[in-house]
Amino acid sequence: MYSPSSASAGHIKALMESMSVEDKIGQMIMVGFDDQSLTPELEGHLNQIHAGNVIFLGRNYANPQQMWEFTNALQRMASLRPAPVGLFTAIDQEGGVVARLLNKVTVFPGNMALGATAKAGYARRAARVTAQEMLQLGLNMNLAPVLDVNNNPGNPAIGVRSYGESPELVGTMGAEAVAASQSAGVLATAKHFPGKGDVTVDSHIDLPHVPHSRERLDQVELVPFKAAIASGVGAIMTAHVTFPAIEPEPLLPATMSRRVLQGLLRKELGFRGIIITDDLFMGAISKSYGLAEAAIRSINAGADIVLMCHKPDEQAIAIKAIWE
Repeated sequence: MYSPSSASAGHIKALMESMSVEDKIGQMIMVGFDDQSLTPELEGHLNQIHAGNVIFLGRNYANPQQMWEFTNALQRMASLRPAPVGLFTAIDQEGGVVARLLNKVTVFPGNMALGATAKAGYARRAARVTAQEMLQLGLNMNLAPVLDVNNNPGNPAIGVRSYGESPELVGTMGAEAVAASQSAGVLATAKHFPGKGDVTVDSHIDLPHVPHSRERLDQVELVPFKAAIASGVGAIMTAHVTFPAIEPEPLLPATMSRRVLQGLLRKELGFRGIIITDDLFMGAISKSYGLAEAAIRSINAGADIVLMCHKPDEQAIAIKAIWE
């Protein structure tokens, strides 16, 4: 992991001391929106909530020129703030069925196709080229690779997004993708921790469960994440899934579990990077929690960034609740 020099550490400390509480909260949120350019309305919203990170979905992308202009306008906006901090500009560019950038960019086969070759070099090359093209568009964080093990054919949300059913293969391919992306200058995000390959419910709709023992989790679900951490992955995304072997409180998803995020991920596995939640508007969360409560509980559990992909009005309410 990156270790700042004494000079840069001093700059970081001075910057932190110049930031208001609102600025610091802004660094802990990542928000989505509907626009394809920095309109006055969007700029006003992002500055009002002090947003420190943004996510782009397919609705925000038209072509490379448009995206480059959009990301540059956003970074200029951030640079003019009293406490100027560059934005994480993130996107889900996994390849295959989950690719937000489609027009005039290289879209690689999905993870399962790459995994079927059993050649880690293919994962490395795909991740490197993806990162190089993302950088040209002003995107600096990829919410990929997926490190869920495809061990349940009834899984409605993972399937071909996984490198395969072998934990070791998924770990090897994922570690190569992580290293290639980050060496090209784009932060990689391993997801969805601690692993949601063996579920039959889509967390976009409802709350899935992984009922396995801790021994089984160590042998299967956690293997790829250990490999990603060893490769220096910069961020890990949480799963909106319950893991009773780790978190005994019924119906408490990993995203909101201190035992999962602090006890397992930080203390046991030694991860020192960014913990980011999956989208808090997903049904697994929104059916039981309001956005504000979900964000607060995730932060208290140990999340560094909470992801809110929709509804600017609700984003503002949640951020106010975090401040309070």
